[in-house]
Amino acid sequence: MIFASLGTMDMPFVRMAKAVDIMAAGTKEEVIVQTGWTSYEYKHAKAFKFCTKDEMQQYIDHASLLIMQGGWGAISEAMEKRKRMVIIPRHDKTEHIHDQFQLIRKLDELGCVVGCFDEKDLPACIEKARSFKFEQLDKGNAEILIREKLSEWMK
Repeated sequence: MIFASLGTMDMPFVRMAKAVDIMAAGTKEEVIVQTGWTSYEYKHAKAFKFCTKDEMQQYIDHASLLIMQGGWGAISEAMEKRKRMVIIPRHDKTEHIHDQFQLIRKLDELGCVVGCFDEKDLPACIEKARSFKFEQLDKGNAEILIREKLSEWMK
């Protein structure tokens, strides 16, 4: 099963919705889409608007491949699960409140995700992701650094 998530941003992402549905027409794998606030009439994929965090984790766990928008929260959680990911970043101002391209370009460059910067390339990006050797990002030590800085300031 391929699971696609358009996220929960209250701005539509029709460009990704259409690309996923077109891709779904050409695969034998079941395609399930979490649409969020995006209204789109799916012809080839199963779709739902929202679900609980536990339900979302079940979809992610059972998916052979994830197609996601460029939000860091979902990406980092999927990375922890070592999932294969194709990421379609949202455009600034029209699809999101900020530009997701910079983050996804960097993650793509690091080999952590397959960035899909033109939705027409989605089928090729999926094929690449199926055999791609994904790199893991080490979890940071922000808590330790924050505690050290706070201690330093309190002296």
